[in-house]
Amino acid sequence: MSGAANAFRDRKVLFASLLLVLLANAGVLLSYRTFYDERLRALVSEQASLETRRDAARAKAEAAAASERSLFEKQETLTAFFSETLGKREERIASLLEEIYATTREVGLRPDSIAYSSVDEPGTDALTMRFAVAGTYGNVKRLLAGLERSRRFLVVEEVGLSAGSDEEPDAIRVSLTVTNYFRPDSLRAIRRVRVGSPARPAAAPRGGKSSR
Repeated sequence: MSGAANAFRDRKVLFASLLLVLLANAGVLLSYRTFYDERLRALVSEQASLETRRDAARAKAEAAAASERSLFEKQETLTAFFSETLGKREERIASLLEEIYATTREVGLRPDSIAYSSVDEPGTDALTMRFAVAGTYGNVKRLLAGLERSRRFLVVEEVGLSAGSDEEPDAIRVSLTVTNYFRPDSLRAIRRVRVGSPARPAAAPRGGKSSR
């Protein structure tokens, strides 16, 4: 019996040792799981924060791109207005006079003469034309509509009406003051907008020469 008791006692000690090892391992695993869970939550929170910052940065980039596109569109509109609508006086004045005479002829009217004067205002280059025509109300109405349809910066500023003569009671006499605006020479050229800034050349080292 003493041998069996000793064997049981030895096994009991062994089982106790194994139990202690298992409890220690369980404690280590539990602490590691707790640390892992906390680390995982921290990483998930950091990921969410980074995604939020990414989305905000993307929204800002898209807004900046939209602003850039709008700036380019406005620039192109201004460039077209100054070059195509206004134009320079020396390049447009001959065709302007031809257009005035052509517009009056199309509606069956003819100005007796045209008086010219330049608008003397800072930052403005304009030519004012004064002339009179006589015809029916319908022809005069079509003349005004033709002047307003002009692709130039042509402004009808004054219209004066007077009755026709005894020989032509249905005719009316109209005096017109029309001003056409040109691009002033004092206007600075529109600055072209470019994406990014040009790279600066590398500075030469002190005491030496830059390589070519």
